[in-house]
Amino acid sequence: MNDTGIVSYMKNSPKKVLIAALGALGVILLICGAFMPSSDGGGESTPEASASDYARELEARITAICEKVAGVSDVSVLLTLDGGSERVFAENKSDAGDSYVVVSVDGEERTVLVREIYSSVRGIAVVCRGGGDAATKRTISELLSCALGVPISKISVAGAGK
Repeated sequence: MNDTGIVSYMKNSPKKVLIAALGALGVILLICGAFMPSSDGGGESTPEASASDYARELEARITAICEKVAGVSDVSVLLTLDGGSERVFAENKSDAGDSYVVVSVDGEERTVLVREIYSSVRGIAVVCRGGGDAATKRTISELLSCALGVPISKISVAGAGK
């Protein structure tokens, strides 16, 4: 039997077969990933809503950790973020140009989200009972700096009024 065309081309180069197989596997994984249930209930959220949810979650976690510090109570936290979140979508790169990978889920076309990069914390303000004490200020500042990777100069702790 005389091999012609793509079969003979592939027989002469096992690397090309491997590359083709890996490419096909990648496409299959992207398509299968689109059909997996998402942890957010499947609804699309806007980047602004996502950033504000992220800020609220961080504020709640900061409040909880600060309330565990000895001598601290009635904690209020204000957190500022540096910009919004960034979403990275899967792309098809070709000589004709780049385009996003689009899949159909329940009759609705969606782009494939690869990852979401949350914005960094710009500053933290904490007001709490006990926050007027110098040792408490230092403890809270060091705690938050270590936990969130924010310089101590970007963290302010103040005592709460009556």
